Amino acid sequence: MSDPNERSSELERKLELVVKTGLQLTNSFNLEAIVQSATDAGLQLCGARFGSFFYNVFNEAGESYLLYTLSGVDREKFADFPMPRNTQVFAATFDGTGTIRSPDITKDPRYGHNSPSHGMPNGNLPVRSYLAVPVKSLTGEVLGGLFYGHEEVDVFQQSCETLVAAIAAQAAVAIENTLLREQLNRKITDLQHTQDVLKNGHKRLGQLAAIVESSDDAILSKDLDGTITSWNNAATRILGYTADEIIGQSILTLIPPELHSDEPIIIGKIRAGERIEHFETTRLAKSGRRLEVSLTVSPIRDENGTIVGASKILRDISRQKRLELSLLQAEKIAATGRMAATIAHEINNPLEAVVNLLYLVRPTIGNPDGIGYLDAAENELDRVSHIAKQTLGYYREHTSALPTLVNELVRNAITVYEPRCSASEIVIEHQLESCRTIVLRKGELMQVISNLMANSIYAMPDGGTLILRTADIDAPKSGVLLSVEDNGHGIPPEELPHIFEPFFTTRDTIGTGIGLFVAKQLVESRGGAIEVKSCTDPDSRGTTMTIFLPAGTTYASQ
Repeated sequence: MSDPNERSSELERKLELVVKTGLQLTNSFNLEAIVQSATDAGLQLCGARFGSFFYNVFNEAGESYLLYTLSGVDREKFADFPMPRNTQVFAATFDGTGTIRSPDITKDPRYGHNSPSHGMPNGNLPVRSYLAVPVKSLTGEVLGGLFYGHEEVDVFQQSCETLVAAIAAQAAVAIENTLLREQLNRKITDLQHTQDVLKNGHKRLGQLAAIVESSDDAILSKDLDGTITSWNNAATRILGYTADEIIGQSILTLIPPELHSDEPIIIGKIRAGERIEHFETTRLAKSGRRLEVSLTVSPIRDENGTIVGASKILRDISRQKRLELSLLQAEKIAATGRMAATIAHEINNPLEAVVNLLYLVRPTIGNPDGIGYLDAAENELDRVSHIAKQTLGYYREHTSALPTLVNELVRNAITVYEPRCSASEIVIEHQLESCRTIVLRKGELMQVISNLMANSIYAMPDGGTLILRTADIDAPKSGVLLSVEDNGHGIPPEELPHIFEPFFTTRDTIGTGIGLFVAKQLVESRGGAIEVKSCTDPDSRGTTMTIFLPAGTTYASQ
């Protein structure tokens, strides 16, 4: 029988270990350190050959993983031991129903009932004495279990069970505190992230609001019933309504009656999540004036992704449409005039031949009546010739010449061709430095600029840069220089001498050969000059057309 003093001293040592372990667990917030300390302390308290602590952890997705620590044995020796399953032996511990202390687990009625081993699994350390204590939170949740074993029988006494249970209780509190701390840290992190997102969101919203309010285009929104819900400053400037007047009104207020049927179609596309881009139509201003506009309509979604309305960007293209129409009419007139001039030229040649023949026939006719008929024929031919000569000048403009800023006409041309250039990925740049007023006919110069810009666009089918420049010069003559430059494919050297010839073109399917011919005639008839520089070398290819318009232009006779 052992000495009572020794038993008392051993008990004091174990109680001291329980207290020391409890303090250690309380001050630790590392889960692995807590369970390892608890496992080691339990091993010393019960005198087991080896011990383990199996415990549950959860990842961010809420999935459970069973981990463990070991005491008294190298982890390598435990490598072949399978994770404990909810067998009859382990069930009581993992279910939290109670502690199991067995002097010989192999004799326990719960032992050996589970396949495939029906006993000790292969690779398991030999166990006879067995002690398993559940680790439960204050709410009764099973956090894990402390398991101890010894190859000899009847090693673990009642005092061991009590002491290990105390360690298990302390470990449960420490584990729960650690898990709560981790949850709190995650919530703080999530809250900080949410605050950052909200802060950035408010900043972006402020930036978007500033962009909307400073936009030159009208930007408005509506719900799926067609009620206007927002309205920017540009919308007031273009359409005339203030935000207070129009918000809450139907979008049909802005749509001409004959186009009301378009609105259900637009709403239907928005409900389907479609975006409508550059839809050209007509809208009504507050004054009743009709505006030609280009609309881009996009769905608006709430925080759940549900479509709740639509945003509209409205651009007034009325002026652009008028300029396009004017240019189209000018081009038609020029083409028609050139065709008429060509026909007249072809008619005039045989007319002169007929007059000459009549002159030669006159001496051979002695009958006065015959002479009279010849005179009448010559008079009629003279009249036809005069008509033909008039037709030769048909394509020229006969409106009054007026003082004009060349920069103004260049800007108008840029406005007309900018959408076409954007669609072709062509960037328009301009350096308009002229301040001089030139007396000219606006339609003629617009036709010249239009022809040159159109040629440059056709020369850049894969995109490029189009540069327009103006400058005032005083030497060798006073006037204005206008240049149109592109980095297109260029004009081959052998074709350069012919580009101003009528009907000469490098565009077989769409070119008429009229544009540069007419441009040269219009410029030179006003005392100006036009020249071209072009290169087809891949490193520096491109074409530059330069026009000189003299100040105080004197128009040549028509």
